[in-house]
Amino acid sequence: MNGLTLQQKIPQKIQYIIFYRTNNIHQRMVAISKGAMPQTPSQPTDEENQEVVPLVDKPAPLNVDQSADATKKDVGVAESPAFWLFMLFLASVTMTVGNKYVMKAWGDFANTLTLLQNGTAVLYLAINRHFGVLEMKPLTGQQWRVFAATAIFLTMQIVTSLKALPYVAIATVVVFRNTCTVIIAIIDYCFFGNKFSKLQVLSLVTTTIGMLIYAGKDINFDLVGYLWLVGNSFATIMNTFWNKVFITKYTKELKIQTSYGVSLIQQIETLPIVFVLAAFNNEGGAYIAFVPMDIYAKLTVLATCAGGVLIGIAYPKCFSLLSGTSVVVASTANKAVSIIIGMYLFGTKLSSVQVLGLGICVGGSLWYALEGKRKK
Repeated sequence: MNGLTLQQKIPQKIQYIIFYRTNNIHQRMVAISKGAMPQTPSQPTDEENQEVVPLVDKPAPLNVDQSADATKKDVGVAESPAFWLFMLFLASVTMTVGNKYVMKAWGDFANTLTLLQNGTAVLYLAINRHFGVLEMKPLTGQQWRVFAATAIFLTMQIVTSLKALPYVAIATVVVFRNTCTVIIAIIDYCFFGNKFSKLQVLSLVTTTIGMLIYAGKDINFDLVGYLWLVGNSFATIMNTFWNKVFITKYTKELKIQTSYGVSLIQQIETLPIVFVLAAFNNEGGAYIAFVPMDIYAKLTVLATCAGGVLIGIAYPKCFSLLSGTSVVVASTANKAVSIIIGMYLFGTKLSSVQVLGLGICVGGSLWYALEGKRKK
């Protein structure tokens, strides 16, 4: 070994790199001596990198046109606002009109339907958590205890809504939901110190007037349906404020759980509650009643299960691709379309006074939502 020359001791590949760099420096010095400006001499060339790391396959650099084309290709259907607005519309109409259709066709199996829909949501969230598609932090005992109350309110919301649908028009459901907005705003002001602009207050008054006009002349009035909607409104308001306090605390302030994690906890905790309610309501004959249903009703059951998952995906996606105002307007339009489709499918008739009250109520709710976005 000691008898080897320096050139023999150095591997041939390194000799090549040394020679290449020395020759490159020599050429630059000659260029400088002739008055030519040197190119930027910092990073090794592609040829050098390929010699040192031959397994790295580097693509050729893109020019401006190629880069633009690549960007256009990346932004496909998955990032199209129009596509996700349609998905939101599809999910919203499916859950509103579809649930009413199923409840009228299937009978008194609201808890069984809720079990299927929430079970589908749990399956979706759990699978995506397992494969790391949806970000969730560790599920702790404290989180399960805190969101147990939310699970109760959420179950009440879903079941009471399903119970009410066979008795009332879809328009009535929309009016009650808009009324919840007014009540939530009043509680927000009285107990949480939330301030509202004069235009927001005026929009809430408009919503209330529209609701009173509609309810006062409801030709489809049904006491049982209205009582279920009162229960639904109570659950909606309670769930809103429980989530306002604890979901904000856990996801934004403490950051110990994501919104997906909270949703998974809530949905899982609804399952035993709904199961007990189904047993108490003697819904063991749900499958026997399901079998003779026509194919359209069966497919609608499946569609509402998928719709519950889709609406949970479409809403945040729309908010990420569009302005909040656009999403609010789209949601209002979806309600209007649901009402029209419901009137056609179920033969629902509304008096001219009802239509006026409905328009004022929905318009006031839309105005309030837009003013809220403008205030932010």
